[in-house]
Amino acid sequence: MYYLNPRLAADIFDNEYVIANLDTGLYYNVQGSAVSLLQALPFDAPVDYITQVMQANPANAAGIETELGNIWQQLLAEEIVKQSDAPVTPANRELPVAGVYVPSRFNRYADMQDLLMLDPIHDVDEEGWAVKQTP
Repeated sequence: MYYLNPRLAADIFDNEYVIANLDTGLYYNVQGSAVSLLQALPFDAPVDYITQVMQANPANAAGIETELGNIWQQLLAEEIVKQSDAPVTPANRELPVAGVYVPSRFNRYADMQDLLMLDPIHDVDEEGWAVKQTP
């Protein structure tokens, strides 16, 4: 079963999936039809969703398969999506209905890594917000 890593902070803003890894300070965004792929988690394999999108968009099926396949591999490599041997429990929802394919992108950002690693929510005390210590 594939599932969204529960250690991440993730939400959808303006049809864009924004994901923050507070352990590494990296953050990501996923855009386009790949957002629906993440929304469909947990599932046994992404193949059903990708096949459904390709069938709804036969003129660009090969490009869609490549694009979504590459994004899926990046999600796994960055440990945004994890795999378990546990069986999938029915989610009481079906895969999102595939419509017109919206080109998808996966972006990885490290520009705020130091700030996200400060963890000001947990490090605040009576003296105020956490301040980055320089060596």
